[in-house]
Amino acid sequence: MKKSSKPLIIVVATLLVLITIIVLLSQGLRLKYEELQRELTQLENQIKTEKTQSVGLKANYQMLTGEDILKKYAMNELGLVDAGSDPVVKITLSAKDIAELSESIRKINE
Repeated sequence: MKKSSKPLIIVVATLLVLITIIVLLSQGLRLKYEELQRELTQLENQIKTEKTQSVGLKANYQMLTGEDILKKYAMNELGLVDAGSDPVVKITLSAKDIAELSESIRKINE
């Protein structure tokens, strides 16, 4: 080979190596991009699922905290009675009557 063709071969070989590196990098970046797109799609689906579950839980909470449900639970499970459902007997005492009752209780306890 001629002396002048050696630098040309080196330049061509260097260009081929650079082109190969660029092609490999672009393929690697394309694969990474596709992987990130799949991950993004999965995360978006997970977000939709979580939002749906959140809406369901909120509806369930609102249903369980409704006044009629709470009253029914209080009556059936706890044995409480609604104040408005039964006739209420109201006893009114004057301060004088209360003082007399308190005094009689003290005498009994002595």
